Amino acid sequence: MKFQVGSLKKNYRAIIGTLLLAFLLWFMVKMNKHYEYNVQIPVVMENLDQDKTLKYSYKNEVNVEFLGKGIDLLRLKFYHVYYRIDLSGSPRYLEFDLTEHPEYVNYPRELDVSVRSILRPRSLIIELDKKMQRKLPVEVNYALLEPPGMILVNVTSEPESVLVTGPAQMFNKVQAISTEKMEFKEPLRPFTEKFTIHKSDEYFAEYEPREVDVTFDIQRLAEKEVLDVPVTIIHKPASLDVIPLPSNANIYIKGGEKILADLDMQDFQILIDFRKVWSPGVQTVKADLVTKARVLYMETRPPIFELIVQRKGNN
Repeated sequence: MKFQVGSLKKNYRAIIGTLLLAFLLWFMVKMNKHYEYNVQIPVVMENLDQDKTLKYSYKNEVNVEFLGKGIDLLRLKFYHVYYRIDLSGSPRYLEFDLTEHPEYVNYPRELDVSVRSILRPRSLIIELDKKMQRKLPVEVNYALLEPPGMILVNVTSEPESVLVTGPAQMFNKVQAISTEKMEFKEPLRPFTEKFTIHKSDEYFAEYEPREVDVTFDIQRLAEKEVLDVPVTIIHKPASLDVIPLPSNANIYIKGGEKILADLDMQDFQILIDFRKVWSPGVQTVKADLVTKARVLYMETRPPIFELIVQRKGNN
C-alpha cells in the first residue's frame, strides 16, 4: 500500500497534465461545433436630422438569434454588437419591421456566425418631433424625517434649473423636472447631497447637467416675539376713516434659530382687508400676516382687532 501511494505522488503531474489535455481536446471539439445562441443587443438609431429628435423613449434592446461555431459565439460576447437603424430623411412617423433587416445587426464579419432571426420585438413604431431646448426648474424629490427639536427651513438646488433637450410636444406639458427620490432620517446639521435628474417616463429627452447639488438647511427649532408691528388697513373706501384697535400688535413666530435671529418688525406686515372682512354690524376681525421669511408658524397677539369706522368729516 505504501508503494502505491508513493508511485501516485511521483506521477501526479503526469496525471493532471493528461486530464488537462483531455479537457482541452474535449473543449476544442465542442467549440468547433455549430450552435444557436440568443443574445440581447442594443438598438442604436443613427443619422437623425439635426432639427429632429425622438418623441418618446423606446425599448432599446432587441433579442437576436445567432448561428455559428461555439468558439466564435463565445468571442461575440467581447464585441460591441448592436442593431443599427438609419433615420436620415425619415418621416415623423415610422413603423420599422426589425425582422426584415437582419443585415442591420452590426457585428465583426470575420467571426463564423450569422443572424438566424430577430426574435423580439419584431417591430418598432418610431415617432419624431421638432427638437427644442429649454431651461426648466428642478423640483427636488425627497423625504426627510426631522429629529426632535430641529426643523428643515430650506431646500436649495444648485443649479436651480437644467437645460433640457427634447421634442417640442414635451414642453407643452412639462413645466418642471424632478430628481430621483432620496430619503434621509433625522439629520442633525445642514448637509449637501447629489441628486440625479429623473428621466421622463414618457418623452425622450437629454439633460445638462445630469446631477444637481441639493442643500438641506437644518436648524434648531426656536421661537421669538416681534414687538410693535403696525396694523395696516387695505382696500378701504376713500369716504371712510378706519382705525384699528390696537393699532400695533406683536407677532409670535416659530422657526429655525438662525433665521429668527435676524428678523425684526420690518420683515412683517399685519394687514386687514377691509373690503373682505367688514360689513355693518361687524365689530371684531382677524388680520393677515405677510412675510418673506421662512418661518414654521406665526400669529398676531392679540389674535383679533376692533375696527372703528366712520365717515370722513363726521365728528
